[in-house]
Amino acid sequence: SLIGFSGAILTKIMCDAMNRDIFNVLFGGINNAPVAKGADTGPKEHSETSVELTAEMLVNAKEVLVVPGYGMAMARAQTAMGELASTLRKNNINMKFGIHPVAGRMPGQMNVLLAEAGVPHEWVLEMDEVNPDMENFDVVLVVGANDVVNSSAQEIEGCAIWGMPVIEVWRAKKVVFCKRSMGGGYADL
Repeated sequence: SLIGFSGAILTKIMCDAMNRDIFNVLFGGINNAPVAKGADTGPKEHSETSVELTAEMLVNAKEVLVVPGYGMAMARAQTAMGELASTLRKNNINMKFGIHPVAGRMPGQMNVLLAEAGVPHEWVLEMDEVNPDMENFDVVLVVGANDVVNSSAQEIEGCAIWGMPVIEVWRAKKVVFCKRSMGGGYADL
């Protein structure tokens, strides 16, 4: 019963963080209108970069933010990200981590992974701490995150993540997405 109750608590935390009604989540969208898909069916525009160009951006930056997601966990890249943060900070480049409450598969997963990788707690900030200062970040690296940084949550009413609080990376000076593919995230956006 303790495990079941813990699961219920985690479910409630996730629902609150995603601005979702717990009854709607538990009972599968009873009496819901269809999810808005939008008229955009064409390919999404993006500019590809290289490791060299990304390294140059980082070296020339003063403020860097990393937004980790489930993809970072799957790639087991938390140690490499911690080492990158240490290297940049030794060179007077302030690198921080911005954590969404539901990044990964459960609340706190990114915090635990970064702690296991030896990233000091002071370098890890919550979404509400990074969003107000987003314009000050020279570079944002989104490492394996999708839905938690998707502007559709604020722009496309009725989409699967409409109303969910997100980390507003699009307001930064430059954003680099580190992904295996151009596919959508958990919400398929």
